Amino acid sequence: MNSQRVVLTRRYRTVVWRDFGTLALLVGQAPLIGWLCAVVWGSIEQDSPALYFVMNLACLWFGCIAACREVVKERAIVERERMFGLGMVAYVVSKFRVLAEVTFIQVVLLQLAIEWSINVQGPFLLHTLTLYLVSICGIGLGLAVSALASRQERAVGVVPLLILPQILFSEIAIPKEHFSTAVQWMEWCMPVHWAYQSFTELAAVEVGWLTLAASWLMMLAMIALFFVLTVFILLRKREF
Repeated sequence: MNSQRVVLTRRYRTVVWRDFGTLALLVGQAPLIGWLCAVVWGSIEQDSPALYFVMNLACLWFGCIAACREVVKERAIVERERMFGLGMVAYVVSKFRVLAEVTFIQVVLLQLAIEWSINVQGPFLLHTLTLYLVSICGIGLGLAVSALASRQERAVGVVPLLILPQILFSEIAIPKEHFSTAVQWMEWCMPVHWAYQSFTELAAVEVGWLTLAASWLMMLAMIALFFVLTVFILLRKREF
């Protein structure tokens, strides 16, 4: 199993890094979005909760859009290699590992583009950790969608449906005091909510470290859930 993970990761990394056009398109999103954020918030010369939300939403987007086609486009190859003992856990691990490398670059470029002109309150490295976790949540969501989809176009088309609820079920959309119980529960299911909560804690005068740790743990739990879900979907598809 370990040897499979190593071989699959090396092979997939080679494929990703040699596809320079797609890689440049993915990585190029980050400084562009960061520059646009700098233009908007530069007009008030300070950060705000809305900026925190946009940064985290962008990183979820990075992960989703990078991962949403990566399983469905290889379905024929995967089905063939299953006959020779390809393990689904090793296969999904290889996807997470390589895509996490790409999103890490995106996260750092986004931060640098924004913080070049705007001082985001809180430690830079802890912001990086938070943005990285939410981007990996996006990878998990994207891979689960890709495992379910029958065509690449359908997988890409689902991504906006994953992003929009992050906005709708948030205090950016409506004040928290107006949340119904259902909206509150839905907000807790949104990765961006926990990342946004981390940023607001880091910006506070006195950081609530327990709340911050709980937010990070929730994102880690979501990553694990999406990983298991992707493997489960692939194993179920094998039966049909």
